[in-house]
Amino acid sequence: MAGRFEIYRNDGQFVFRLTGDDGATLVTSEPYGDEETAIAGINGIRDCASTALIADLS
Repeated sequence: MAGRFEIYRNDGQFVFRLTGDDGATLVTSEPYGDEETAIAGINGIRDCASTALIADLS
């Protein structure tokens, strides 16, 4: 699956979303004050996601 991170502005803040190869939104971030911090958030997701465990809290 080839996803895509998209950075956009919402109410003056920077937000990113991860979309799947079908264009569906998989994740939407919290708002960030500047684009550099949003990019750092994307990099944090990239670093963590491949080794993240699943915790079933149901």
